[in-house]
Amino acid sequence: MQKKVFIKTFGCQMNEYDSSKMAALLEADGGYTCTDTPEEADLILLNTCSVREKAQEKVFSDLGRFKRIQKDRPEVVIAVSGCVASQEGKAIVKREPGFRPSDASSAPAND
Repeated sequence: MQKKVFIKTFGCQMNEYDSSKMAALLEADGGYTCTDTPEEADLILLNTCSVREKAQEKVFSDLGRFKRIQKDRPEVVIAVSGCVASQEGKAIVKREPGFRPSDASSAPAND
């Protein structure tokens, strides 16, 4: 069974470009296929932007929604990339109780 990735992109054109590159790499090197349905995904990737506060809040809202998927399917990996990940780092884990990143130790320390 082929692994599936769901990528949600927030913000700027650069993030759109980055998301398309990540999808291509995951397909070519990781054996993933893209899906439009997060419930089908083995990997949920949020490529974030923090230029506007509303976009940043949408990220946290989606994390809450995707955590429910991960609760039902613990093997699902949720990854956060982009500006919010860079700026918030481990604060994402603190703000989202129960969020289980794949490797929190590699998140930037912005306490």
